[in-house]
Amino acid sequence: MARIPRRWRSFAVHCEVRRTVDRQFLLLPTPEVRNIIGACLGRALKKFPVRLHWADANVNHLHIGRCAIPGKTENLSNFNQHFYSLLSRELNRLWDREGPVWSSRVRSREAIDDQSLEQQLFYSVTNMVKDGLVDKVTHSKGFSCYSSLATGKTEKYWYYDRTAWWKQGGPLGRKPLSAFKKWVKVKFEPIPTWENVPEHKWQAHFRREVRCVEQTERSTREKEQRRPLGPVKLSKLDPRSRPRTTKKRTKQPLCHASDMEAAAAYKREWRVFLDAFYRASGKFLSGNYHVEFPDGSFRPPLVSLYTASAL
Repeated sequence: MARIPRRWRSFAVHCEVRRTVDRQFLLLPTPEVRNIIGACLGRALKKFPVRLHWADANVNHLHIGRCAIPGKTENLSNFNQHFYSLLSRELNRLWDREGPVWSSRVRSREAIDDQSLEQQLFYSVTNMVKDGLVDKVTHSKGFSCYSSLATGKTEKYWYYDRTAWWKQGGPLGRKPLSAFKKWVKVKFEPIPTWENVPEHKWQAHFRREVRCVEQTERSTREKEQRRPLGPVKLSKLDPRSRPRTTKKRTKQPLCHASDMEAAAAYKREWRVFLDAFYRASGKFLSGNYHVEFPDGSFRPPLVSLYTASAL
């Protein structure tokens, strides 16, 4: 089955999820993994700036919410490629493993209204609480945007500039790898819904809503006589393990919407976009390289074939 075309719109917030291969616990909530994710985010933001609204890691998947900087929509794809490439290499180095880290490409969907956007934000931030792994968001030692959004704090993370190290001779050079330690910052911006709200007010709203989710989940666990796994047991998990039971696969929504009418309107608009994209794609593959594609889409790659007589 062909992949659904990407459509990057500068004004839209794209809610993204990416899972590890075989759902392995490669994103365990440890200080080392937390620093790796933060450093890779900071490096990707520095090279390909985007507006980052949230980023939270569960044990085997990542939640990210972001949108493009006006005039730099192409950075959305470049950011993804650079970030996940860096993260894959660093996780493999940490866990002493080889091979792919991610099971498939990023699942990206737009949140088309304010209510659904807030819902996706709080779902991502409290995901480990909902999965019964910790009682509170702050109990997790993994990567989370909670501290930044709740207090306005800008986090710093470190990494080794291995490219510069190898240029200086690598292990045969005069300087050790520790001499190439660098720091990056990761700044989270408020979602568009809160842009015109005073900072202290939307931060208080954010903290209040997170507490509400935590209390609701705690009450549900008490009724079902369940306890959260807790940070101590989480730290003892094998990163190559995976859940004993797999969740039932559900169909991906076309978008995140708070009501059926908005979702239906988006679906009609999406069909118009697909028709325009496939028409332009057909002309492009037929040799019309100057055809215009719909805004936010990408031209399909051209594949060059050579016969034996041409070699």
